[in-house]
Amino acid sequence: MPHAFLLHLTSSDPRPPRYPGLYAHGLFFALLAKLDPGLAAAVHAAPRKPFTLAVLEPTPPARRGGEASGEVVLRVTTLDDGLFAPLLGVLLREGIAGLALGDHPYRLARVVATPQGSPLAGRHTWEELAAAPPTRCLRLRFHTPTVFATSKPGRRTRHTPLPDPFLIAKSLLTSWQYHSPLRFSDTEAAALLTLFELDLELTRFADLRFERAQAAKGFFPSFTGAVEVYCHSESLEAQRTLGMLQAYAFYAGVGAKTAYGLGLTMPY
Repeated sequence: MPHAFLLHLTSSDPRPPRYPGLYAHGLFFALLAKLDPGLAAAVHAAPRKPFTLAVLEPTPPARRGGEASGEVVLRVTTLDDGLFAPLLGVLLREGIAGLALGDHPYRLARVVATPQGSPLAGRHTWEELAAAPPTRCLRLRFHTPTVFATSKPGRRTRHTPLPDPFLIAKSLLTSWQYHSPLRFSDTEAAALLTLFELDLELTRFADLRFERAQAAKGFFPSFTGAVEVYCHSESLEAQRTLGMLQAYAFYAGVGAKTAYGLGLTMPY
């Protein structure tokens, strides 16, 4: 069952973390290692990480007792059915003593895990996501910088900082195939990708911005904004799949480096 939750972290140091995505990634694996070193090693070695992280826009430094304090809001999603409860348990236990984002000590002030607390939080079963209403139009807003990594001859990597309709659908479908217990057969998935390559078209975009974003130890060209992608095919299977992928994007994110803060995506 995919989960999305927010961690409100507070610090006596009002300065924001210098490398928030990289530090959040390190904190995640430090917590997993305290929970189960074997699990941490397995997740780290996985070709597709069963989680996403995003450090949300920090709030201005607050003053408590006359002294400035800082806050970081970290959004975490888990795509592994066995990851959410153990991770939340170790967070609550370790958050009392303090959590480190780089050289900044933070304390866990609040966990928000329901949509009543934030529209960025929630949970769905895989069956609920698979039963999402069909659609011919993907409507997605990319809240954090998003980029696609594709292979080129000679093992080179191409980074595409554009909301390419096929790359959006391929990213989501590939993630679904890797993490979901309700995956399509290889033949079905290949047929869907062929259809998406031929019949998806970008029909609207808004607030589209391009920037260089940091993830891990590198900088990547990327974009943010909202898009609408229309499917010209009359295929009911394609429309059901697009509805499912639109709902799944809430948890999976889109594109590369979603475990470092990129690709936070919300359907609208």
